[in-house]
Amino acid sequence: MPHYLKLLLLLTLALPAAAQPRPLPLDSVLRAVQTRNPALRQYDYRARARDAAVAGANTWDAPKVSAGYWMTPYNQQPIKEMNNGQGMGMQMVSVEQMLPNPAKQRARRAYLAGQAAVEQAGQAASLNELRAQARTLYYSRVILEKKLKVLDESAYLLDFLLKVARARYPYNQSSLASIYQVQARVAMHGNDHAVLYGQLRQNTIALNTLMARDAATEFVVDTLLPTPPLAALPDTATLAARRSDVRGLDRSLAVVRLNQAVEASRRRPDFGVRYDHMNGIGSTPNQFTVMGMVTIPMVPWAAREYRANTAALGYEAQAVRQQRASLLNDAAGRLSTLQSDLVTKREQVENFEKGILPALRKSYQVTLLAYQQNTAQLPAVVEALNTWLLTRLQYLDTQNELLTLTVRYDQELEQ
Repeated sequence: MPHYLKLLLLLTLALPAAAQPRPLPLDSVLRAVQTRNPALRQYDYRARARDAAVAGANTWDAPKVSAGYWMTPYNQQPIKEMNNGQGMGMQMVSVEQMLPNPAKQRARRAYLAGQAAVEQAGQAASLNELRAQARTLYYSRVILEKKLKVLDESAYLLDFLLKVARARYPYNQSSLASIYQVQARVAMHGNDHAVLYGQLRQNTIALNTLMARDAATEFVVDTLLPTPPLAALPDTATLAARRSDVRGLDRSLAVVRLNQAVEASRRRPDFGVRYDHMNGIGSTPNQFTVMGMVTIPMVPWAAREYRANTAALGYEAQAVRQQRASLLNDAAGRLSTLQSDLVTKREQVENFEKGILPALRKSYQVTLLAYQQNTAQLPAVVEALNTWLLTRLQYLDTQNELLTLTVRYDQELEQ
C-alpha cells in the first residue's frame, strides 16, 4: 500500500466519531433538577439567612455614655466671693447599660430558628412542582418520538403505494386522481413531521431549562413507559404526612406560635444598671451614684400593644389551621377525581390496545390485499391507512393523557 494511502487511513481512524446524544433516563433528569435548578437553591440561601439571624437573638442594647455639668449654678461669681474664690457644682460622667431578660432572648431565638424550617418546607413544595413538570415533559417527549415513528412508518407505506400506483398507471389499473391523492397525503405527512419536530424542540428546551443547562443540548430519552399500579386513596393523616405544603403550614403555624411567645414575653421586665461619677468644683467633694433599674411592662399603657399583638397572632394561628384543613380537604377531593379519571383513561388505553388498533390494522391489511388482487381501489387503501394512522396517534394522545394524570396523582401524593 502506498505511504500516502496509509497516512490517509491513519488520519481517518484518528478522526473522532460523530458525537451521539447520550441517553438520559428519567431519574437522572429529576436528580439534575433537584441539584441544579436555581429556583431550589434560593431556598438554601434563604434558610441560611434565617439561621444567620439567630446569632443576633442574644444582642444587648448599646450602652449609653453621657457627660456634662450636674447641679452647677449659672452664676458662680457670688459663690466664689463667699467661698474665697471657689466655685460650686459638679462635672459628671454617666454610664448606663440595660440588661435584657433571658426569657425574651430565648423566645426571640426560637422564633428566628423556626423561620428557617419554613423556608425548607417551601423548598420541598417547589421541588415537588418542578419534579412534576420534568416528568410531564419527559413523558411528552417519549410520546412525541413514538408519534414520529408512527408517521415515518405511515410515510413509508404511502411511498410504497405511490410507487405501485405509478407502476399500474400505464396499464389503466390506477387513476391520476388516486396518484395525486397519495401525493397530497405524503405532503401532509411532511407538515405533520414539521409540527411534531417543533414540539420536540420546545420540549427539549424546556427540559434543559429545568436542569439549568444549555437549552440546545441533545439527549435520548428512555422510551419504556411506566405502568404504575393504582393504589388506594390514603387517609388524611397519611396525606398530611406526605405533602410538603401541609408540612409547610405546620411549620408556619409553629412560627406563629413562637411569635406569639415573643409578644407574650414582653410582659417580663428588663433590668439595667447606671453608674454616675461626679468631680466636684471648688470645695465640693467627688461623688458617685450607682442605680439599678427595672421596667414595669405590666402597666396598662405599656401592656396594651403586646396584649393586642398576642391576641392577633392567636387569630392568625386559627386561620393557618383552617387553611391546613382546607388544603387537605381540597387535596383529597382532587385525588378522588384523578383516581376516577385514571380508571377511565386506563380503560380507553386497553380498548385501543386490545380492540381498536388490531381491528384497524387488519382492515388496512385486508384492503391492501384486495388492492393487490385488483378488487379494491387505491383511495380505499389510502383511507384505511389514514384511519389506522390517525387512530394510532389518538391512542398515543390518550396514553399521554394517562401519563399526565399519573404525574398529577403522584404530585398530589408527593411521591
